[in-house]
Amino acid sequence: MKETLRVLTTPDQVLEQIKGFRRAYVYHWRDWLSVSEGCDFQAAPICTEVVAEFKEIMSKWWACGRYQSLRCDAELRSTLNAATEPLRRVGSADLRSFQTPSDALIGAINDLWRIFEEGLCLKHRASEVGVSKAILLVTKGRIGPAFDSKVQSHLDGFVVGCTTYVKALGKIACELAYFETRERTTLESLAEQAGRPAAVGRAIDMVLGPRNANRREISTR
Repeated sequence: MKETLRVLTTPDQVLEQIKGFRRAYVYHWRDWLSVSEGCDFQAAPICTEVVAEFKEIMSKWWACGRYQSLRCDAELRSTLNAATEPLRRVGSADLRSFQTPSDALIGAINDLWRIFEEGLCLKHRASEVGVSKAILLVTKGRIGPAFDSKVQSHLDGFVVGCTTYVKALGKIACELAYFETRERTTLESLAEQAGRPAAVGRAIDMVLGPRNANRREISTR
């Protein structure tokens, strides 16, 4: 993989990238954190309001592609309930944990990947796009980015399954550690300065993800 953060040479550039992240997705994330407040996704059952919001946002994010559908609310609730077991093993791990991930963390992510791959979409298995978006949501932004086409454009190789997903997270985490050490700051601090506070995985998602259509759309709302 090429360096995914090589264009981010200064904190000011990172701030600009975060501010330039697509505005609609900022609103989606705000709504998600509001509705899912108090839910750590590590204990079943997941309440119906959170399941409904999960489905709404995943639909807006085209998690199953433009021509396929997510499963019904009851089936998605079963999927999210099943995900609580590996999420307990993930614990408080975040993107930085993938610099040197433990066997236990890799095992938990593998199990979580399988649950979402099989339990999100109605007529087919979820792709790496849908699964990584689900992981971003249920970890409240600790583990990210979501590997949509924009994020994957920063990579030499493509994320096509859990093994390449873990490798990509490790690569990004290592480059982020270098950047933060060199600049004596953290990505969370920069996200806060940009008016879009977020956990590290969500913050890197804003850095690498879809842009506003034009500069006038940029907002810190």
